[in-house]
Amino acid sequence: MVFVKGALMSITLAIAAITSVVSIPVHQKRLNKRQAEDGVDDSNGLTDLVTWDTYTLKVNGERLFLFSGEFHYYRLPSPGLWLDIMQKFKALGYNGISFYFNWGYHSPKRGVYNFDGIRNVQKAFDAAEETNLYVISRAGPYINAENDCGGLAPWTLDMQSPARKSNPENNAASEEWLNEIDKILVPNQITKGDPGYLEMIKNKFIADGMDVPDIYNDANMLYNFPKGPADIYGWDNYPAGFDCSAPDAWPNNRSTEYMSYHKKVNDHQPAALWEFQGGAFDPWGGPGYEGVACYQMVNEKYAKVYYKNNYAQGITIQNLYMTYGGTSWGGLSKPSVYTSYDYGAAISEPGLMTTKAYENKLQATFLHTVKPFLTTEHFKAKVDKSDIILVDGRAATETSTKFYIAQHWLTSSKDLDEFHITIDTTDGKFEIPRSSKLILNGRDAKLLVADYDFESQHLIYSTSEIFTHQDVGSHDVIVVYAYEEEEGEFAIKVKNDNKVHVEADDSVNSETKDGILQLTYTHPNGTTPVYISGGTEKDLLVLIAGYDSALHWWAPYIDKKESERVLIHGPYLVRSAKKDESNIAFTGDIDETTDIQVVLPDGIKSITWNGEKVKLKKQDKHGIYTGTLKFTKPNVSYTDLTKEANWKYSPASPETEPEFDDSEWITADRLSTNSITPHKTWPILYADDYGYHTGNIWFRGHFNGSSEITGFNLTAHSGSASAWIVHLNGHYLGGFDVGNQAFTNLNSTTLMNPEGENVISILLWTTGHEEDGVSDDNHKQARGFTQAELLGVSNQTIWSIDWKIQERYFYDKSNLGGEDLADPVRGTYNEGGLYGERNGWHLPGFPDDNWEDIDTPGSQNRTGVSWYRTTFDVNIPDGYDVPMSLRYKDKTKTRYRSLLFLNGWQLGRYANDLGPQTQFYLPRGILNTDGENTLAIAVIPVDEAAQVGQIILEPYDVLQSALPQVELVESPTYQDRQK
Repeated sequence: MVFVKGALMSITLAIAAITSVVSIPVHQKRLNKRQAEDGVDDSNGLTDLVTWDTYTLKVNGERLFLFSGEFHYYRLPSPGLWLDIMQKFKALGYNGISFYFNWGYHSPKRGVYNFDGIRNVQKAFDAAEETNLYVISRAGPYINAENDCGGLAPWTLDMQSPARKSNPENNAASEEWLNEIDKILVPNQITKGDPGYLEMIKNKFIADGMDVPDIYNDANMLYNFPKGPADIYGWDNYPAGFDCSAPDAWPNNRSTEYMSYHKKVNDHQPAALWEFQGGAFDPWGGPGYEGVACYQMVNEKYAKVYYKNNYAQGITIQNLYMTYGGTSWGGLSKPSVYTSYDYGAAISEPGLMTTKAYENKLQATFLHTVKPFLTTEHFKAKVDKSDIILVDGRAATETSTKFYIAQHWLTSSKDLDEFHITIDTTDGKFEIPRSSKLILNGRDAKLLVADYDFESQHLIYSTSEIFTHQDVGSHDVIVVYAYEEEEGEFAIKVKNDNKVHVEADDSVNSETKDGILQLTYTHPNGTTPVYISGGTEKDLLVLIAGYDSALHWWAPYIDKKESERVLIHGPYLVRSAKKDESNIAFTGDIDETTDIQVVLPDGIKSITWNGEKVKLKKQDKHGIYTGTLKFTKPNVSYTDLTKEANWKYSPASPETEPEFDDSEWITADRLSTNSITPHKTWPILYADDYGYHTGNIWFRGHFNGSSEITGFNLTAHSGSASAWIVHLNGHYLGGFDVGNQAFTNLNSTTLMNPEGENVISILLWTTGHEEDGVSDDNHKQARGFTQAELLGVSNQTIWSIDWKIQERYFYDKSNLGGEDLADPVRGTYNEGGLYGERNGWHLPGFPDDNWEDIDTPGSQNRTGVSWYRTTFDVNIPDGYDVPMSLRYKDKTKTRYRSLLFLNGWQLGRYANDLGPQTQFYLPRGILNTDGENTLAIAVIPVDEAAQVGQIILEPYDVLQSALPQVELVESPTYQDRQK
């Protein structure tokens, strides 16, 4: 990995990250790392702009809690939307974003690299710079992440040497990739297994000019390379697991070992979770992301309990995998996951906010606001229910502030428990709460603060959590919160008991005694303002919020230095705020007419929302203003595909017919393979050995009939959710999952010609390659057939069946190799070997005039591969974000697979018998939201015939939005390919 940022100097600060595990020492002199001494930060010896100590990273000497989230640019194939997602990261309080760089996405063939169009990763760095986000740059070569081959280039499948090990063949391939990606990483720095392979990668980074720190992400606390060669060691953890079918069955596995592990292995560096579970992937046939599945399992309660436990353990670098999951479009994914990579993440696949996103905002804003939390040491806190309540104490090293993180010992507990904490402060010792109840109601955790100087105030303690605080000029403001109906106490130091004046409604009780003002209250359904005057240097406005209300408080920075915030309550999303003399200009999104509250700094007379002035009413004399953001229903129009579209149909599997000409297909003649999958017969029938790595693959076997032959035997090897369909001489024999199938007694039927040529036609639906997580070449499992032989033949040879393989070509029939792309714009994962794909039926502009007119694709049952085409219009006015989708509404009982192409881009793979995905996201930019679009759908029956259901075009939501301008993605047409 590499660390980069775009905030401090209008350049991107890259933290270089090494993610591979490998072998043999590289005898190259390393730069000596400066050792941390008393009062001297540690660094990599190459730059002092990024340093660290046991507590935190420092950038230009300033400490920061790195609150980061994972984002995969390649899972959002519309670069215009990258800025939208990064604005949302920033709005939610993130100051970091992590990019995996997918080697296979950029390199279809050895020596061929593409960083243009949707692969222009410079645009991702530019978006991070514009939104002031640090970038964790994870360049691989191996990245895992549920990607095909774990992100290794598919052409490396034919390497004889093992991947992820130090050997000349693999090192040369890896250096080829690093040569290309480093050209982009190096200019974006803020400054402008087996240790041998790690040394090679590190030295390559340095040789190419990488001088920011590099990091290593260990797969949990496994002691792999904590002493180097990477500069900053860390680990990952996915405590909730990935079984979303039981979303309520949390394990009791919250870690209490991070702290001791950190002290043991790398105490001179900050405690880092380079990957921590921010969601969960869902497999084919799984329960899905929506409703009671993954979103429930890793919801905001999960974020409360598990993330706050990380902080209790001293973590100050936290990268949430994923924060935006996106779409595994085309053939990007490994076999176990389907098209949607929503991941149950904080930001959903179509870019919408979730409750967990708002919870993350509460936590991140606190961590950036309350600076003493950046340097703390653990202490044992005293709690009266220590058998059921765990309270971790953390004491600031530079102030007297103390933090108390409370949670149930049993992570999965749903009990409601009352408890007290004994706190020792500079103001005395207290058992809190003093006159109310402090509870944990089931799956909750609280991060409480005591003995804390903020703005001009001194907080003695609060049993409500802090969101943020700000000096607004004439007075200070602080926002505190807890669940509705929970009681709370807030106590501050005052100078003169008799001069204190508290303005609040009847729900708040106040008592001043011995220099302590204590507020006692019940958290409301909304926000209750309390104004305190006369007792401190400045007056104080305390905003007491119920949880749902707290979720909709925003505190965006209003200055370039990120030192001043403004408080606004109500909007769905606040993207930014900028102070300009007496005005604050907000940008953001609303999903309905929204009442807002704004706490304005002194001197601010007005606000605008997305460029429009907002009429404000002063709620009181303490700087709280109210207003209304009016939602105007837009005139969004789109074609009803079930009633208004002009559909065209064509059959599309001539490969099943015996007379089909496959003379120019690749002859399967290899007698050995670099796959790890054993084979039983020859020739090798593994698609990767012939350069075909993605999507549907046709195999055709020719054999001469004889009286001996009774049938044939086939064994398919492919990934989860794969399928294969067999025809003999044009007759359907069956559709199957992976595994063996013997076709017997064919000699007693008319299907086989006993005297002439016979043709076996097989269509293999593949779902990608495995990952190589433990460096055993698991990604080299075959996609094809381990066994293909005739039955009843006594003298069979390896050439008894002559096999041909074809995946894809277009027009130029001399170019049959799968690694030579007919469409470099869409790239290696977009197309497979269906007849329609090979001939451009999925592309805009394909002449389908001679196709059959039909009402809808689901109008009748059809055998063989079918293709359906139509065009449709979408018109979304400026100023609105209306993410669109296509949904299969399907009651078909027979099994089939389907590919969905929008304007030539494969945005969906559907399996009606497996599910769970039926709705497919259409990213703006790929989708033309101001005109015509082309839709092509391929249907592949696994059973003999299938009837596709309705195809429905519909929005996820309608937002009045400050969505950045999204340019149309280049989408070459049929005519472009003919040139």
